[in-house]
Amino acid sequence: MRWHAAGDLRLDEVELRLPLGPGMVEAEVRWTGICGSDVGEYRKPFAIRPGRPHPLTGQEPPLTLGHEFSAVVTEVGEDVTEVAPGDRVAADSCWRCGACEACVSGEYNLCRLSGSIGLSSDGAFAPLVRFPAYCAVPLPDAVSDEAGALLEPLAVGLHALDRGGARAADDVVVLGYGPIGACTAMVGRALGMAVTVGEPHPGRRARAEDHGFEAFDSAGAARDVSRAVRERTSGGADVVVDCSGAVPALEAALEMTKRGGRIVCAGIPKQPVPVDAGRMVLYERSLIAALGYHNDLPRVAAMIATGQLKPEPMITNRVPLAQTPAEIARLADDPGDDVKVLVEVAA
Repeated sequence: MRWHAAGDLRLDEVELRLPLGPGMVEAEVRWTGICGSDVGEYRKPFAIRPGRPHPLTGQEPPLTLGHEFSAVVTEVGEDVTEVAPGDRVAADSCWRCGACEACVSGEYNLCRLSGSIGLSSDGAFAPLVRFPAYCAVPLPDAVSDEAGALLEPLAVGLHALDRGGARAADDVVVLGYGPIGACTAMVGRALGMAVTVGEPHPGRRARAEDHGFEAFDSAGAARDVSRAVRERTSGGADVVVDCSGAVPALEAALEMTKRGGRIVCAGIPKQPVPVDAGRMVLYERSLIAALGYHNDLPRVAAMIATGQLKPEPMITNRVPLAQTPAEIARLADDPGDDVKVLVEVAA
């Protein structure tokens, strides 16, 4: 399934365009998750740049979407030692230059040339995908193929919590129970945090409650919403993670934290958000951004393998590859109460 333009997704028959050169891996895809980024690129491209080949991949649209996936390695290029044919893998989707200051320090999500499988190169809404071997994350036997396709968004949630300095027993509020919000909430609970979910959509709020979280309606005036949080916590949250990118949610987040609390922006607001810097200073609150992840997928895989984290309940729908264009269009129009949709590519 390839992106041709905003609102234009097509099922095409094509040859793989990335060569299996040195350091590259080819894998047969099992499951691929539909990400909010896929839906966003369908609405209005942000990461995909028509007419501009990516500096690391050389690819430009049309290209195959899909960066959250599990697969089985079928072939490896020269000098690949990380994985071998037959290995089950997920993928850290970050293309990186490996030479800039961010890459050398291990914070490759900040690479100045960074890109993503499925956005900067052909991705995993296809039977086969090729990507750099450094992206391959081996899957333990105890991690199912479906759970393997969830590693990437779970790593986003883990990174957001790390950025906020969240620790076991902290009161954590997650705003938005879409895919990233659900991942953040589940990882936080697995790490021993007291997680509360704010979600305006009644269907998704019910999903959060079904998954064992206390949830509240995050719509309404910022003061009313923050009061609801203070009533559910010891006077306010230690950490608030906004996964919605909605301006009202982020405005309310600034009032939800206790003195010295942290607000993490994991969603991307589509317009500027007014921030009362005076109230930030007077209560010594911190406003922090979180972009993707770095070196977090193996940590998530280990949590699932030991039984500490059980993410499968967030999967609310499964569709075959042929239905993916229509499913993304539906999610862009109205996701309803769906949290995470997986595509069974191998079906």
